[in-house]
Amino acid sequence: MQHVPTHSVIFGYLTAFAPSYEVFAASRLLVGLMNGGIGLVCFVLTQEYVGKSYWAMTGTLTSMIFAVGITLFGPLGYFIQPWRTLAAAANSSGVLIFLLSVTLPESPRWLYSQGQTERAEEVLQHMALRNGNNANKLILQRVGSAKPGNRGNRRAGVLQLVVHPVLRLRTMVLMYVWYACSLVYYGLTLGASETSGNRFINVSMYGLVELPAYPLCIYFINKNWAGRRKSMSSFLCLAGFACLCTTFVPENAGTLLSLALLGKLMVSAAFNIAYVYSSELYPTVIRNAGLGVCSMSCRVGGILAPFVPSMRALHTSMPFTIFCLSGLSAGCVGLLLPETLNRPAAETLEDLSSPTHSRVLEMWVLVDRSESESITFS
Repeated sequence: MQHVPTHSVIFGYLTAFAPSYEVFAASRLLVGLMNGGIGLVCFVLTQEYVGKSYWAMTGTLTSMIFAVGITLFGPLGYFIQPWRTLAAAANSSGVLIFLLSVTLPESPRWLYSQGQTERAEEVLQHMALRNGNNANKLILQRVGSAKPGNRGNRRAGVLQLVVHPVLRLRTMVLMYVWYACSLVYYGLTLGASETSGNRFINVSMYGLVELPAYPLCIYFINKNWAGRRKSMSSFLCLAGFACLCTTFVPENAGTLLSLALLGKLMVSAAFNIAYVYSSELYPTVIRNAGLGVCSMSCRVGGILAPFVPSMRALHTSMPFTIFCLSGLSAGCVGLLLPETLNRPAAETLEDLSSPTHSRVLEMWVLVDRSESESITFS
């Protein structure tokens, strides 16, 4: 992991001192590739450092930093007008990230799933000592029938997302949810500069409006009557309805910006829950690969997002209509996933065969269970 921040910092400074547009474009492409990997690995690592009961909090706090970055970029761009200086200043925080990342230990969950029990125990003992717990000896014991580090677990890779019936259908649903979240999230963010008012204030407001979403997430996803699934779908549908309401408001009205900000608040909450929810739906041995595929689908939405606001040329309500349909459809599709609240996290592929983890879609419980039980891993 330590090499990724290094490359991101190097390519970031290359952007600031790019001698031509071609070098600038190539460096931005490489920065995007590196930052996508950094964000994903950091999120997974943060989750796997703590117990599942803390995943909602740690996942939410990790996502909240993203909103803080957007909020700070507005005043940073206002006070640092030259784009080269702005690029260098924004990239300087990566140096601190690199220096801190070299001190991070490996994920104990991942080590244990790969059969490296002793290393996992060493990491956990180090964490216990740093937390003031004088544990002399920690011994990990397996709960369940699957054994850590068997051949099936070590061969777990991206291909299992297609071959395994449980993972295949979950991945299809999650890919669309992530795509819709990204399309609406970045579409509304990039459209901030095109709305009336000061562009620097608008960008900061689009970041500030996300901050209330994270306490809401922590509250709702830990309630039995809401949970992960219903909360994510509800926030997506509310984002869609907020975007739908903007189509009935005059373009220059202040209400338009308020509704757009409300849509950004809702989709930010849904996006955060999607991260936490997806990490719980994938076993430890394939969690990075699963979130990586979801992130790839997310980037497709991010790529298409800049073109949506330009569709105002066809009709002024076209961008928000697309955001509305995307949010509503993703919210409905998300209801097909199983709930993960108060259920143990899967560690291996074999755990998906247990009654606790075997459900792919709520309406296909019996069919999926019979399919997952028929799979063997050599």
